[in-house]
Amino acid sequence: MERSRSFTRRVDAERFKATTEADRIRGQWTDPRLGQTRFADWCRHWHGSRIHITSTTRARDSSILDNHVLPAFGNLPHSAIQPTHIRSWIADLVAAGYAATTVRKAHQLLAAAMTAAVDDGLLPRSPAHNIRLPPPDSQERRFLSEDQVEALATAIDPRYRVLVLFGAYTGTRLGEMTRLGVDDLDLVRRVAHIPGTKTPTSRRTIALPPFLGDELARHLAHHGPGTEGHVFPSPGGDRLHPTNFRRRIWKPAVAASVGEPMRPHDLRHTHVALLIAAAEDPYVISQRLGHASIRTTYDIYGHLFEGRDEATAHALEQIRRRALAGQTRDRSPGRAIELGP
Repeated sequence: MERSRSFTRRVDAERFKATTEADRIRGQWTDPRLGQTRFADWCRHWHGSRIHITSTTRARDSSILDNHVLPAFGNLPHSAIQPTHIRSWIADLVAAGYAATTVRKAHQLLAAAMTAAVDDGLLPRSPAHNIRLPPPDSQERRFLSEDQVEALATAIDPRYRVLVLFGAYTGTRLGEMTRLGVDDLDLVRRVAHIPGTKTPTSRRTIALPPFLGDELARHLAHHGPGTEGHVFPSPGGDRLHPTNFRRRIWKPAVAASVGEPMRPHDLRHTHVALLIAAAEDPYVISQRLGHASIRTTYDIYGHLFEGRDEATAHALEQIRRRALAGQTRDRSPGRAIELGP
């Protein structure tokens, strides 16, 4: 609320004074000068004071703030940010193709910073409340840790233990795994030729980690291929039916290990999360998944890459330090430096 203002009518001045005093009594008055604080300055101060979050969360949130929130609002004072600006910002993010998860997280951080500003007396109320957001993804994706992958593989029918590992460490879809034949495997070169189920680009060749090649060899030696040469056939030997697999084999194993919700397709999501955690190149990830373009990979998994910018900055810092260290060695006493003709 404003502390002072000029009025042409005395009755208006008296009404303003009464309202201001009532706000003071209720503890709702704020000094309007505080609302002129540049949002970027306040936001960085607020984010730096969040001692209850992990370093991973801090890196992810820093990336979202730097890439999505501060470019839109950083140079504005708090008091200039209105709900209409936030609604337009949300619409722009959606139109740019960002995933609902990313848009909702960006708004969550903006709203948290605004709420903290209210708590600290910079604003009388937050403009980020009651903003309509894009609905969550129709199916929440689940990303297993490597330990959870092992737990699920151990809990499932032994005939499908390697199927779990194959899905998590290659990113293939369940339909692709049910079509996978012995002739599609080259265990000497450790590659798998994925049949593909959706687009021409989904038919692809994937390099296998050595352990998975060994697991496949033992799987085929023990269980053998199906009657039509499938690597993961049904219990009767013919092609595995995805619906029957989910109901009869998958769900009991999930209940006994990692718990619901967990779909076979989440093994594909898990594969991406494992690769991103290993700092794999997005282009390589898109090729392993059989996406038509790298943009598809970003649209689906873009939020998992957030936080990588800080790691990049750290790598550049190390490069610069090595460069300076090299100059120091070159200029050390007693060493001649040949400058050339």
